[in-house]
Amino acid sequence: MKKRKGFSGCSLRSITPQSFKARVMCTAIAGLVAMPLAHADELSRLQAEINNLSTQLNQLKQAQQKHWHAQQSPAGTVQTAQAAAAPGPALPDSVPPTKAEALGMADPGYVMRGAMPGSFKLPGTDTSMRIGGFVNFQGIYDPTQNLGPKFAIGNLLPSGPARAQSGRTFHFQDKVSRLIVQTSTPSPYGDINTNISLDFYGYTAGGDNNQALQNNNWGARIVYAYGTIGHWLFGQANSNFIDDPDQEETFDNAGPAGVPGAHTPQIRYTLPLHAGGALSFSIENPQTGYQDTQGNIEVATQTNPLPDFTAKYERSGDWGHYQVSAVARELGFTDQNGVRTTKFAAAAIVGATWNILHTSFGLGRDNVGFQAWYGAMARYIPDDFGANTASTLAINNGTAADPTGATAVQVQPDVGGTVYFQHWWTSKLRTNIGFGFNHQRLAGFLPADAQNAVTTKTVHVNLILQPTKTVDVGIEAMWGQKTYQASTGISPQTAKRIEVGGIWHF
Repeated sequence: MKKRKGFSGCSLRSITPQSFKARVMCTAIAGLVAMPLAHADELSRLQAEINNLSTQLNQLKQAQQKHWHAQQSPAGTVQTAQAAAAPGPALPDSVPPTKAEALGMADPGYVMRGAMPGSFKLPGTDTSMRIGGFVNFQGIYDPTQNLGPKFAIGNLLPSGPARAQSGRTFHFQDKVSRLIVQTSTPSPYGDINTNISLDFYGYTAGGDNNQALQNNNWGARIVYAYGTIGHWLFGQANSNFIDDPDQEETFDNAGPAGVPGAHTPQIRYTLPLHAGGALSFSIENPQTGYQDTQGNIEVATQTNPLPDFTAKYERSGDWGHYQVSAVARELGFTDQNGVRTTKFAAAAIVGATWNILHTSFGLGRDNVGFQAWYGAMARYIPDDFGANTASTLAINNGTAADPTGATAVQVQPDVGGTVYFQHWWTSKLRTNIGFGFNHQRLAGFLPADAQNAVTTKTVHVNLILQPTKTVDVGIEAMWGQKTYQASTGISPQTAKRIEVGGIWHF
């Protein structure tokens, strides 16, 4: 039998059922050979149009690139190596933001992810910005005396009509809500970072109760305002002296009695060490508070010869955190005759927190810790624990009726501590319990004053629920005791507080 020939000698009989792919190819090729010449001309014309459109698209992209670089550099200047390394031209709208970011392309239509977690890049710069903070809302009931937004046990009055006027009172407060803006910009000397934080705990004329009658227009204040570059910090931040990590978590804004805490302008250098350690030094804004026999309480002198000098060593790890820190101070006072007296003083803090890992009692997130301090603490202890706690110096300078020069100047040191424990009942429910104690050794020549707190003690117990990652709600009970100056003859007084509230982070 004579064989039938296909295209290029492809034998149709030679294609078996197992050679299906070859059958399809031969059939397609045979169809193209049989296509009329008119169809071949149409394909050629379409191919030419596609090539033309491709050329126009490439020209458009080149024009966009030239326009973008013209905007980045002043006219007539030579493009630098840094400009040449800048992100490329804007992308078409069809390119998704994630792909644009992966390609390193600059597109004003997209918000680019910044270097810090949760940050974005400011258009046209290498600066990453993050905006955050929290809303803090609390309902407070004081059965003994209204002590203000904080459980300031040092302000407790003796039993009597003055204290009874504000007893059994309830109020809301949200003054410690905070707005935080942070930036980070790379540089040849290390990242340049800034932090500015505001809350609304500013001075209120007439006190909090008076302000509540006028639409609760709280005054904003700076909490943090500092910049860092490399190992250096400049501006207002937590004092290098205090131990912020090693203290109890409380809803109350003051925390345990006497715990050192201060935001202060400073210059700081931090040297990272091995195994999670760090050594830091700072010079900080000085302030000398004093009391005198003329009746002044918590008055800042105008005599500050030198800044405060601090040093701190701390170390952190999965096991927890510990810190040892010290401050050296030159305290000054100038009396009414122009005679200046200075006193060198120092103070120290030691604190630690240990994580209790994988015990049958907790969830592996329980922790216990403490702090202890001694020395001329003064401004490093919040003044809401008594009218006299910021008064490092005691001055014997006569009376208001018969003032004299300073015949005696004495440093009044503080000694105190706090212990605390945190237990996680579930992954979303935790309890904190803590005890705080602070004692100041007052000069014996000071006159009796019912405002003077010699010793303060507090206990805080709370239950906090975290229904979502950004929200904490709970309830806290507080007890406090104030011991007065012995010469007043007033017995120790106690106060209580119940607080419910929540913190919404953003």
